[in-house]
Parts: sequence; structure tokens; C-alpha cells
Amino acid sequence: MKIFLVYPPCSELNLKGYPLGLGYLAAALGKYFEVSVFNYNGREFERSIRSFLRTVKCGQPDVVGISFNSFNRWGAYRLIKQIKRINKNIKVVLGGVHPSTMFTQVFQYFYEDIDFIIQSEGETTLVKLCQALERSADFTAISGLVYKTADGKFKANPVTDIIKDIDDLEMPDYSYAADEIRKKEIAFLISSRGCPVNCSFCSTSSFWGQNVRMNSPERIGAEVESALRMGAKRIFFHDDTFNLGIERTIKIAGILKKFNIEYAIQCRVTPVNEEMIAALAGSGCRHITWGAESLSETILNKIHKKITREQVKKAFDICAGFTDKLTTSAFFCVGTPGETEKTVAETVEYLNTFIRSTHGPGASMLYVLPGTKIHADLVKAGKFDELIWAKKGSVYYYTQEHSMKVLNRWRKMINRSGIRIPYTAAYFWDSVPQSSEHAGFWANTAVAKAAKKFKRSLNLLLSRY
Repeated sequence: MKIFLVYPPCSELNLKGYPLGLGYLAAALGKYFEVSVFNYNGREFERSIRSFLRTVKCGQPDVVGISFNSFNRWGAYRLIKQIKRINKNIKVVLGGVHPSTMFTQVFQYFYEDIDFIIQSEGETTLVKLCQALERSADFTAISGLVYKTADGKFKANPVTDIIKDIDDLEMPDYSYAADEIRKKEIAFLISSRGCPVNCSFCSTSSFWGQNVRMNSPERIGAEVESALRMGAKRIFFHDDTFNLGIERTIKIAGILKKFNIEYAIQCRVTPVNEEMIAALAGSGCRHITWGAESLSETILNKIHKKITREQVKKAFDICAGFTDKLTTSAFFCVGTPGETEKTVAETVEYLNTFIRSTHGPGASMLYVLPGTKIHADLVKAGKFDELIWAKKGSVYYYTQEHSMKVLNRWRKMINRSGIRIPYTAAYFWDSVPQSSEHAGFWANTAVAKAAKKFKRSLNLLLSRY
């Protein structure tokens, strides 16, 4: 059986790095089948669509697996509408956060164009499905599978087959990203699945669950070693929360220290202590982005962040003692339901009074995304028409309470806030080449910068809801 796995192009917001999920799927499927991976993240949209469809026409795979989220769903939908026109016998399987959480809508709009949707993780489910298809065997009992029924409807099996020990997974096959890793000298890895909390703006818990599963420090070391063999000199860990326990974090740091690499991570502001930060800084950690989102107690409670302002201050205060080795910043979000001038002012005031960081906050405006509590609440209240996900290609900011102009002003206010402290550590991201499909002189010109600014402005206008 020949299988094509594809991450479609996006017309708006691309991933940082390359899609990791395809590496795990390729490794799992590769034990039994012929697998090819096509990654169009960061590539020109129309050219990528044409390229993959030509490849399907020439390669004639038995199965095409399409992995996508809400941001690149339009690229996925463009492919979905064409694949069976090339060969109606090709089985089209969808996976990823968006189709997993919106499978009812996706089947409603693309019933004739797709065959299956896989909810949650796919390493076990997709392998079992492909084995059943190859043998013409029954697939109706496979965990997490959504499939068509004889009466023209569909059935969604519950997700029951969860991979309890993710160390048991095959080592991910990132050969499709080998050139990118070699040229940029950076690899992207992930060491856990799930999140211990369920913030209202985030879909991580709805997709992976709140039962956090972690790779062992030894497995993480093995994946880092593999990345180094591919030419990486730096690692970015995509975990939403890298510090899942102080003891585990210190053990991971001990293993990473042996490789003499630089790496960057994202963390919650709890748990943290000086021993943990010292271990990270001493093992090559060069940047930590803390997840704060807001410093208004009202908003922190509304979004179920389960942190305090004092914990944010503590995390930054500890890091301030290690600016010879690492730099810091934080994620913030404006425009969550209930946000006001007062709550933004509270965040700005606390930043300016207490938060000492080498780099400023990185504030963004709230996207309304499927799989989040905010999305579910807005749909239930009749304040968000979820049919928009099938009819238009944009991803939408929450503008029910405030205009884009106000949200953008708040974003800039927060980004300018905070106490900047001197540092001698090299900034991690300065060492990472910024690639472009049109790299070279043009990519660094004023014309390119103006075009990027225009595209962002157009996106803001199109993404109002």
C-alpha cells in the first residue's frame, strides 16, 4: 500500500518550524507501508496546491492523509475537493486539531470527497485503518475513527485507545524536514502530550486531554541525538509546558548538557525554582518564553489560567539572575471575553512595576478557535456562527466586544510595557536564519517589509468577526 501524508499550505499563519505530527505518523506507518511525506508549511499557497495534486496524479497513492489545523484548513479543503477527481478510489483520511474537533461539519460539507477522519492522535488508529483497508477487513471498531455508514451518514467511534507511554512510539521520522534542519541548523521537537490545565482560549486539552503524558528524559536525549545527526545545532521544544515538574525538568537539563547544544523552551510560571532555572541555564537553555496571557486577576480567573501575578513575577525575578546565559519573554493575549480598558491597564501597570525581562511581552489578539471553551461558549450563546469555518478561509479574532482598532492598540500597549534589563547572553532566535521561499536580496528589501505589513493589515480586516 502506498500512502501520501501532507501538511497543506496556509494563506495566513504558518507554523514555527515544520509539522511534527507527520514525523510520528510516518514512523508508525513506515514499518508496514510505503510512505511519502509532503510538507508545504511556509510555501507559496497556489504553487503548493498545484504541486501536490500533480504528485498525486503521477504517484497514484492508495491513501492520502491530510493533517491540518484551523489556520491551514483552506489549503486542506482545496486538496480535498480535487483528490477524488484524480482517482475516486484513493482513500482520503483527515487528521489534526481542526477536523478532529469539527468532524461533524467537515463530513457535512465534504461527504463525497473524504472517507475517514481520525480524532486525537493517529499513530495507532491510522495504522490499524490502513491495515484493515489493505486486507479489506472491518474497520468499524477502530478507536477514534469517524467513517461513513451505509445509510449515507457517518459514525464517530469514541477515543478509547490512548497511547499511555509515549516512549513506546517509534522514533519520529523527520526526513521530510532534513534539508530545513541542515540549512537552518535548528530542529523542532516535542516531549509531551496534553496539558495539566484547560485554559479557555486553548485547544490543547480538548485534543490531547488533560492526562499529561511525558517522554522520559532518556527518550528526549535520543531524539536530540537524532536531530544532531541531521545537522541541528539548536533545538526548539514545542511543548506548551516544558516544565512539567521540577525534578523531571532538572533531569532533562542534565541530559541535554551532555550534547553541548543551545535550546529554547516555553513554560508555565509554576512550578519553578532557582535550582531548576540554574540547571536549564547551565545546560544550554538560551531562551524561556513564559505563558502569562494577562496580569489582571479578573482575566486570569476568567480564562482559567490557574496562575497568580506573583508567580509570574517570581519566574522573571529568578531568571533575572541568569542573564549571562539566557533571555526571557512572555506570551500575552488581549481581547478575551470580559477584557476592558481597566483589565488591560492592570496588566500594563503590573508589567511596568514588577516584571523584569530581557525582552518585551509578545501580545497577540484572541483568535476564536474550535476546540476551545471560548469557541464553545460563543457558539452556544449564538454569538459565533461556526459555519464560517466551512465557508471562508480566515481565522477570526474576537471582536464582539471591542473593535480591531481597540484590540490592536491594547496589543501595542502591552508590547511596549515591562522593565527591560540588560543581558549578555546571545538571543536564541538571532541565530536562526529566517527562511523564505523567495530568499535572497528581495526578502530583505523595504519592498518585502512593506508587502508583509500590507498582508498583515489585510488579514486584520478579513479576520474580523
